[in-house]
Amino acid sequence: MMTDRGAGPSATDDGAAGRSGDAGNHWPRAVPTAREGAGRPHGGGGGAPLTVAAVASRLGVAASTLRTWDRRYGLGPTSHEAGSHRRYTPDDVARLERMRHLTLQGVAPADAARAAASADPEGQVVQLPTDGVQRGQQQADHGERLLVDPLSLAAAAVEPDLPRVQRMLDQEVRDQGIVKAWTAVAKPALAMLRQRERSDRPGVDPEAVVTAAVLGAVRDLTVSRLRGSGGGETLPNGPIVLLCAGAERRLRAHVIGGGLAERGVPSRVLRAEKAGGVDQVLQSLRERHARVLAVLGSPPGVEDIVRAVSGRGDVEVFLLGADAPSLWLPNVHRVRTPGAAVEEIAEVMQA
Repeated sequence: MMTDRGAGPSATDDGAAGRSGDAGNHWPRAVPTAREGAGRPHGGGGGAPLTVAAVASRLGVAASTLRTWDRRYGLGPTSHEAGSHRRYTPDDVARLERMRHLTLQGVAPADAARAAASADPEGQVVQLPTDGVQRGQQQADHGERLLVDPLSLAAAAVEPDLPRVQRMLDQEVRDQGIVKAWTAVAKPALAMLRQRERSDRPGVDPEAVVTAAVLGAVRDLTVSRLRGSGGGETLPNGPIVLLCAGAERRLRAHVIGGGLAERGVPSRVLRAEKAGGVDQVLQSLRERHARVLAVLGSPPGVEDIVRAVSGRGDVEVFLLGADAPSLWLPNVHRVRTPGAAVEEIAEVMQA
């Protein structure tokens, strides 16, 4: 019988769009530099102090990002009365605006924070070392933790700085796992990039930069977790998971495959447009010793394929996505998010 797994009041296809307080799926306007008029809002040191949430909204970053900047670089409220909420003065906000502008230009956070904190009272930013970006990259290469959020990832992709984007994703994968790195950082970053109204230089495709970094993280993860005797990832003789997805869902399928690899479960991604008809899919299942067929979305002919596979009785079918067909058949299950898909499929494979 078909089961509905992974659903809940807040469950959505592919999981939540991001972390609490993220900028959301819009591309914020660039913050002007101090020389362009962002230096001291509301006229010098006057103006009503702002809450963390208000400043985060103004800068287009998560509130957690501001707390990280405060903890790591000392860019927090200059005054904090006991028993009261943290409030940012206009001067505090000006420093944060300079910090944000510099990071959007590709400057390493440590260098950007030093420059923002060293600005004179009139808001003039001190000159950064000419090798600031290069030194920031070297620091990251030597273990410096990067600030990772959707906006920072999107900004690095716009530069474009593929090595930095890759390091950011690799760090998030180590901390949270590939599925959470996708749902909380990479996916909302891609949504921001797709909604931009700006054109790109020839040869620059920020979405492709993020996509390449996601695939690189999945590839490295798969090789490291499913390493064969020759040092590379090998196709096992035992049962695998076959992930079937059309072009618009293929990156998602690779992410799920990476999540399965984290749990020691091998998989292969099947291009839905090349899968052929029912007979070809059944042949692929036999040849690859597949124990699970996971279908993302509703590719052409999916209902006939699911009915045929269900009739065999030896393969579990998982349907992922709000647009997946509603088929109540034996051995057919519905999951709503990549995380739920990984958990449920891994449970079947390891039973």
